[in-house]
Amino acid sequence: MRRPETWTLADVLDFEALVAADERAPDPAAVAARDARLWQEQIAPQLATEETTDRSAVFHRWLAARRTTETLPGTWLTTGWRMLSGGAVLAGLVLGFLVAGGALYYAGARPVNVAVFLAITVGVQWLLLAWSLLVILSRGFRAASQRLLLRIGESIGQWLASALEHLPGPKRLRLRAEAATLRQLAGRNLQLLRWPPWLALQGFGIAWNLGVLAALLARVVFTDVAFGWESTSAQGPEGMHTLARAFATSWTWLFPDACPTLDQVEHSWFHYQSGVAALNRVATASWWPWLVGFILVYGLLPRAALWLYFWTQSRAGLRRLAFDEPRHRAAWYRLTGPVIHSNRPPQEGTSPHDAKSTAPTAARAEAGCLLIDSSLAGARPEIEHWVTAQLGWRLACSEVVEIDYPSGYEAALARLATALPKAPCWLIAVPAPFTAFAAFTQFIARIGQGSGFVLIVALDEQGKPKAPDPEWARYWSDFLRAEATDCATFSYTP
Repeated sequence: MRRPETWTLADVLDFEALVAADERAPDPAAVAARDARLWQEQIAPQLATEETTDRSAVFHRWLAARRTTETLPGTWLTTGWRMLSGGAVLAGLVLGFLVAGGALYYAGARPVNVAVFLAITVGVQWLLLAWSLLVILSRGFRAASQRLLLRIGESIGQWLASALEHLPGPKRLRLRAEAATLRQLAGRNLQLLRWPPWLALQGFGIAWNLGVLAALLARVVFTDVAFGWESTSAQGPEGMHTLARAFATSWTWLFPDACPTLDQVEHSWFHYQSGVAALNRVATASWWPWLVGFILVYGLLPRAALWLYFWTQSRAGLRRLAFDEPRHRAAWYRLTGPVIHSNRPPQEGTSPHDAKSTAPTAARAEAGCLLIDSSLAGARPEIEHWVTAQLGWRLACSEVVEIDYPSGYEAALARLATALPKAPCWLIAVPAPFTAFAAFTQFIARIGQGSGFVLIVALDEQGKPKAPDPEWARYWSDFLRAEATDCATFSYTP
């Protein structure tokens, strides 16, 4: 039995970029022919019987076949994340070492204050972790993450576009177009793209703690340094010893000597009046094992645990990929059916989506609602006349919308929802050619009620409506049938 396909973030982004490019393709027939050829020649022969219905396996092989001839932005973005992660690790090591080295400064007049040292090296991390937890738990985290990722995607796209000036014209334009899709990819893959920044941040934290440990051990091994504690309010060493023992509970079961005793705490209590000469050398040296344990348990370990959690969530998100969005279904149907391409006229056959079989149903409606794509707004009077003359509808609602922008036009859709109870049939006038089929599927899903019809309209050079090419009528009919939308198609006739 074959192992399931393992997707990476670069795979997902490259796949989405290819799907988006196919949605914008000016010749859907050529796209369908290409995918049919890939299926027959490169994909189907490599699939086991049980994999032919597995979208993850099929799409992964489709991606591998397309990558050989395509330049894709997903690899750019993941390479950028790797560079960011590597830079974060390097910066964490250097900064942790330098900051700890400064906090460990000892010239013999005053011992290194363990409380100040931990506040600088570990306490700041706790504050940042508390802030991160507050951000994650806040209701605005998702929206803030989306805005951040969109800005990052746009910035990377702009940087890449400026870096491509030396390339030949056609290749430069193509790469710029791919870079422009980074904003769309960020929005579509928010659940996956939100983890790399957190992984990079935890990588910085892990490296920071390693740098602090390196500075501490280097100072202890190669120099003479004294550790102590200071307090004006303390009446004795008992409180400090109790606090030190409480923090050391996590490691003293394994290293019982890695915590100062009460006597050592007392003889490492620094007073300006007595000076450093009054401190016991063994007592001042007894603090460094405790500091190592504190940094490991309360600094490094939480960072490592968070990194593991975010990495696990990232991998779980990749394993949960379902590829069941409308844009994915369009690609799936091109590869495995049931989109049909034939040379017979569209009026032949008995498809339930053919105009002849659905015209009586549409004509029986006394009232109906009309939605016109904005690209056909100039032909609105002709389209409205066609609907009333050919279908006999009394238009209860007529709105201009963008059918490839499903989240827009709230007011128009609200007016449509108000009119539908009394005029339950609706018709959408769509342009030919048209390529954003996935967005169109989301658009009609928002209507969600009544009987739906699609009127395919082409425009001549003067912007006047004309009959569409029969191939486009067939493509629309096949697509709607594959999507199981129950929408019938009409072709505009002057």
